[in-house]
Amino acid sequence: MDRLAEHPLPTFLVVDDEPVNTMLLEAILGARGFHVITAADGEEAVARFREQPVDMILMDIMMPRMDGYEATRQIKAMDTAGFIPVLFVTALTDEQRLAQCVEAGGDDFVTKPISRVQLNAKIDSWLRTRSLYHTVVTQRDALRSHQERLEREQETAERIVARATASSDLRAPGVRYHYQPAAILSGDILLAARRPNGNLLIFIGDFTGHGIGAAVGVPGLAAVFYDRVGRGAHPAELLDDVNEKLFRSLPADMFLTGALLEVDFHARQLGVWNAGMPPVWLVRDGEVVERFPSVDLPLGVIRDTAPGRRQLAYMALTPGLHAYACSDGVVEASDGHGQLFGNERVEAALCGGDAAGGVDALLQAVPAFRGGDEQADDTTLVAVDLDRVLAEGGGGGYGAAAAENWYSELVLDAATLAHVNPVPPIMNLLADLGALEADRQSLYVVIAELLTNALEHGVLGLDSALKRDPDGFEAYYQQRARALEALEEGEIRLRVQCDAADGLGQGVVIEVEDSGPGFDFACVLEGDCQQRGAIGAGRGILLVRSLCDELSYFPPGNRVRVRYTPGGRGRPPGPDS
Repeated sequence: MDRLAEHPLPTFLVVDDEPVNTMLLEAILGARGFHVITAADGEEAVARFREQPVDMILMDIMMPRMDGYEATRQIKAMDTAGFIPVLFVTALTDEQRLAQCVEAGGDDFVTKPISRVQLNAKIDSWLRTRSLYHTVVTQRDALRSHQERLEREQETAERIVARATASSDLRAPGVRYHYQPAAILSGDILLAARRPNGNLLIFIGDFTGHGIGAAVGVPGLAAVFYDRVGRGAHPAELLDDVNEKLFRSLPADMFLTGALLEVDFHARQLGVWNAGMPPVWLVRDGEVVERFPSVDLPLGVIRDTAPGRRQLAYMALTPGLHAYACSDGVVEASDGHGQLFGNERVEAALCGGDAAGGVDALLQAVPAFRGGDEQADDTTLVAVDLDRVLAEGGGGGYGAAAAENWYSELVLDAATLAHVNPVPPIMNLLADLGALEADRQSLYVVIAELLTNALEHGVLGLDSALKRDPDGFEAYYQQRARALEALEEGEIRLRVQCDAADGLGQGVVIEVEDSGPGFDFACVLEGDCQQRGAIGAGRGILLVRSLCDELSYFPPGNRVRVRYTPGGRGRPPGPDS
């Protein structure tokens, strides 16, 4: 306990075997109101110090039973909780004797005969020093407590992130990864899961920044990823859902770069999507055979309503291929001169030896390049031995199930339309029924476009002409949000039918009807909407028609029917189409 905090006036221990000296010191100290206790020798001084805390000690040197040197050593050994100044009161002038005082733990000297002015000056100086010492100790303890609490919270957050991102598929045969955060928490994320059809999805991402601020988005992203993949979402759906969640939940200056890989066991192909990450490399026999560079905006930057716009680039898998993806902590590692490691050094490391040792070579090359510099950014690397993954990891999954006869109708009233996105549950239904798994991406685009048109133009009556220039997009979606908030009446009916006996094979008929007044659909289908001033340019409708075998509108334009069969018209066009 700090007596300075407990009592305004400090307590002194005066140690001297000469009563006259003790009385003189008591008089000087008492005149200032200080509390004084005395001891006649060093042994008694140690006992008094043990019994009662003091703030300063005035210690004689030459005393019977125990001299001042030994008493000071024992007192300093006991003084572990605070700083108690010991001032030797001595007539000695021998430098060797004075050095012994310092070696024993003494802090200063007061020479005999005692000068009241000198003694008071030294007392004031050491009381200020002791007060400052206790202030520093108090602040140190507070900082230490805060640091310990922060570390406990970070460790808890680390366990939450680790639990949220854990996946046995990251330990699947043929998959290897390295994860090294720059701090306790990381903005890098690595996820892996299998779709119900057995295909393996691997996502590597990097939130802006690192540490706690970057890691806050990781658990939510992982939850969306595992939920949507487990429900059979096609990668295009998954990316749309992740983008929507991040756009709504992240601050404006935060986003997620990422790369998504899909190993398709049925078609024996690899799909890659890259937005803001270093290239994804395909290596065979020490040579890069394919690079997948960034082709899209990071997730969470903008809200876009072009379903399926984020496309994976697919290529057939041939023997001997290894896929590598990494975060920018690898390529942007820098040496002492500010030079970056770069893509070329990554490729040199991956291609320098045998394929199985590419990861080890890269993990050795990056620290060697940095020299003694500390790691500045989170580092994540994943490698996929595609031959082994195909050989050992292709079991399970339902693929494209044989069609059955079924019919489903979903009616969405105004309250539901204002708060629910009906596309995911519809896609989940198709996944549960095992319908057209291989065509899921195209079906997602078709259903999303039809429902979006029915809601925005049929029920809400919005004019898509606002979206003809970049500034209009923001105005359009603000208008959409206000219209949804005020929506009190209206409905959409969605009908999905699969009838194998009717010659549809594994195809489906989709019909969407809204309660709106309809529109001039003929001009859209004929391609002259802009000349006739109808609502929007009808790009979504034309996209649906390009994907389906049949598209029919019924007067007055509030009911549309499409027929889709497997591989009918092909995949939806990419972002640049």
